[in-house]
Amino acid sequence: MYILPRFIRNFSPFKRSFSPQIFEAIVEPQQQHPVELPNEVTKMLGSLKDDILESLMERTMMNGLATYTDNPFKFTKELREMSRYYFDKGGKMIRPTISLLMSAACNQQMASSTNSIADISLNQYRIAIVAEMIHSATLVHDDVIDESNTRRGQPTTNARWGNKRAILIGDFILARATKVLCSIGQPQVIETMAVIVEDLVKGELLQLNSPPQSKNARFKHYMTKTFYKTGSLFSNSCKSAAMLSGCSESTQHLASEFGRNLGLAFQLIDDVLDYVASASELGKPTASDLRLGLATCPVLFAADEFPELDPLIERRFSQPGDVEKALELVKCSNGLQNSRKLARQHGEAAIENIRQLLPQRGQIHDCLVNSVLRQLERQR
Repeated sequence: MYILPRFIRNFSPFKRSFSPQIFEAIVEPQQQHPVELPNEVTKMLGSLKDDILESLMERTMMNGLATYTDNPFKFTKELREMSRYYFDKGGKMIRPTISLLMSAACNQQMASSTNSIADISLNQYRIAIVAEMIHSATLVHDDVIDESNTRRGQPTTNARWGNKRAILIGDFILARATKVLCSIGQPQVIETMAVIVEDLVKGELLQLNSPPQSKNARFKHYMTKTFYKTGSLFSNSCKSAAMLSGCSESTQHLASEFGRNLGLAFQLIDDVLDYVASASELGKPTASDLRLGLATCPVLFAADEFPELDPLIERRFSQPGDVEKALELVKCSNGLQNSRKLARQHGEAAIENIRQLLPQRGQIHDCLVNSVLRQLERQR
């Protein structure tokens, strides 16, 4: 049995030890093979990008803005080009996929008890749209903050148009996402989704702050930041999808917990790949977190074995040779292995959330389980 290091066990969310045997018992062999998405979800994902672009490029809005410029054609063309930039490159669409699958899962649960129709509603589809728009706006802003020049193997918005325009286009995408969100017309759902943006800001501020000196506080700082920046979007979009199904508060909590666990597992794997994947696979430079002065899970685990990493972490790898030394020590340690095991622990928890939500196996159940497995096994 794998036991988490002492400083991790002392942090309350991780007091439970991880058991690979439990994980294998939860994930039956046939569930580890690809499962086709429900036709309804596939169809919605197929139209989602076009619907996002339509919400960004609403003709009346574009005409209204263009009225106030000397060259309306050039203005509208520039705004359209910047708005389409990340959406046209075709992201993984993980967040809307999870949101739609959670909608289908909660609707299925409600239908079984009320004998009603389990179709995904228009408002639930809007949650998927808003989730992807918020995510894309965050990428634009993150690239400015991190001074990144490439993403997905292409120049970033700020590299192409400059920081000022990149910030404005990120704000514009968020504003349009807000309009889509308001069209749902349910204050509790709107408030839940608004928490995502609040958490993103809090997470970014935590990342800008210097990490605490004690190992336990440092890891808590990292995991809190990771939830705010990644887990919150998964968690609150899943919860919103559940709320719109009309299901119970306990089911809403399960949906939220699934999103939280999946989001944390996703980011933990992302942090591992920053050390092991090639730049071409990632679409951005490797070891980018270290170069930005960020201590992520692998180096925090490595510091438990190599205390000489502590001063490097505290000064955010700012001195010559710090990045190279940290990279070498991480690869000599169990930091990468332990990070994957922690991600697997959250994967186990996410799959257990699904088992409680949908006790009877079926297509939606298996799709959600496989969505967890794909994140744990991905190489980019």
